[in-house]
Amino acid sequence: MVEEISQFFYSFKTKVVDSNSIQNEYSNAIFDFAEELKKKKLDEEFRENFLMILGYTLRLEDLSQRLFFTFQEAIYAIDLDFQMRNEDSKKLNSIVYILVLEVILKEIQTKEIDEVLKQEALEAYKKLEEQKAKENKKYHMYQY
Repeated sequence: MVEEISQFFYSFKTKVVDSNSIQNEYSNAIFDFAEELKKKKLDEEFRENFLMILGYTLRLEDLSQRLFFTFQEAIYAIDLDFQMRNEDSKKLNSIVYILVLEVILKEIQTKEIDEVLKQEALEAYKKLEEQKAKENKKYHMYQY
């Protein structure tokens, strides 16, 4: 399943797909992949990573932009994983990005927002940003 997802993303390596095409042509594939991942409970296993990426995508208010840029990021991440031959990262990115894209597509289609999930994602992303800020502060202390 994960290999199929990574191949799905990798197939767009040399293409730019607009958000309407993603919605109209590829949403069923994304929903099917997400459903299979949930059956295998991989959504639970990778929940923290999923929340961080989802929180990151929430910076963009416009849903079409959120869909487009997340899809492009997934393609870039998977392409990099193929180049680096990093199977663990390829698995992680395949799972997390499909699940995030599913959430975005559902929001576009239903116009409903899962506020609890949104809040969890924003908190996970905020925690990551605070952690990065702490690391940067340490680094800057050693420059002097």
